[in-house]
Amino acid sequence: MKRLATMLGLALVLAACSRTETTTVPASDLSPEQMLDKIRAQPEVGNEVVFQALADEAIVDLHTDALAAEAGGDYALAEKLLDQALQMNPSDPQVLQSRAELAIRNQHWMLAEQYAQRSFDSGAKLGSLCRRNWLTLHYARMAQGRSLPPPQLAKNLNECTLVPPARL
Repeated sequence: MKRLATMLGLALVLAACSRTETTTVPASDLSPEQMLDKIRAQPEVGNEVVFQALADEAIVDLHTDALAAEAGGDYALAEKLLDQALQMNPSDPQVLQSRAELAIRNQHWMLAEQYAQRSFDSGAKLGSLCRRNWLTLHYARMAQGRSLPPPQLAKNLNECTLVPPARL
């Protein structure tokens, strides 16, 4: 009995010392629209470090027009405008991510995965874009039956946030 109590006490101490993940892992039974809502709900954290390259105004205009077309339900036009932007700069991480999200909406899972991976590879790997990349990859892979294990996804999402050191 004393040995059981000792083992139980040790288990409680170890459990108290374990680190809990701060990022929740998304549910797996979502529609494409619900997936997009989860992906796009990744805000910037108040004091995180984020790097962004200077944007080409022509690409920004095409991207803005594509987002407006998508919001208006014209997904074919949105796809066309994003593809035009990608012809101008095939490695623009924001445009690649928007294209991946449009592929999620259209249930083109492999295409969504490819665009999200390219966006992650060409982006800063920080901030809300990074989190959107990982969630898009997760949902696209999940739809294909091979999603990331929840602890790995949570770890990847947490690594997207870099908080600057406290200043004295």
